[in-house]
Amino acid sequence: MKKMVLLLMLCSALAFPVLSGTQQASSTDVPDKADVMKFLDLMHAKAQMAQVVQGMAQQMRLGAEQGFKQKVPDATPEQLAKVDQLVDSIATFPVDEMVDAIIPIYQKHLTKADLAAITAFYSSAAGQKILKEIPAIMSESMQAGGEIGRRAFEAKSQQLDQEIAELVKACKKN
Repeated sequence: MKKMVLLLMLCSALAFPVLSGTQQASSTDVPDKADVMKFLDLMHAKAQMAQVVQGMAQQMRLGAEQGFKQKVPDATPEQLAKVDQLVDSIATFPVDEMVDAIIPIYQKHLTKADLAAITAFYSSAAGQKILKEIPAIMSESMQAGGEIGRRAFEAKSQQLDQEIAELVKACKKN
C-alpha cells in the first residue's frame, strides 16, 4: 500500500511541474499524442513507474515472507521461494496502460505551446539536472517524512494504547 502511494506520488510529481499555473487547452491548441509522449520519454516516465513497481514488488515479497515466517517459523528456502513466486504473480502493474491513461490528462490541461516550453526546459541543462536529482530528492524526502511519520505514529499509538487501557479499566469497574 505504501508503495502504491509512492507510485501515485510519482505520477503526481511528473504532473505537478507541468500542471501548475496552466489553463485548459482549447481544441485547436491541444498537443497531440506524440508531443505528450516526447515529454513523457524525456521525463523517463515509464522507467520511473517501472522502478516504483519493482520496489513495490520487493516490499510485498518481504512482507509476505515475514507473514509466512510468523505462521511457519521453520520455513524452508523452497517454501519462501514459493511465497515469492505467489507475490510476483500478483505484483504487476500495467505501466503502458497508465501512460495511455495520462496522455489525455496532459492534453486536457496543456496547450501545444505549454508542452513545447516545458519540454524545452527539461531538455536544458537545468531541466536535465532536476531530472537527474529528483530520485535522490524524493528518496531523501521520503526518508525524512517517514521518520517524522514514525515518531508521530509512535506518539499517537502510545496515547491510543493508554486511552484504551483506561477504557478497559473503566469497563471492568462497571
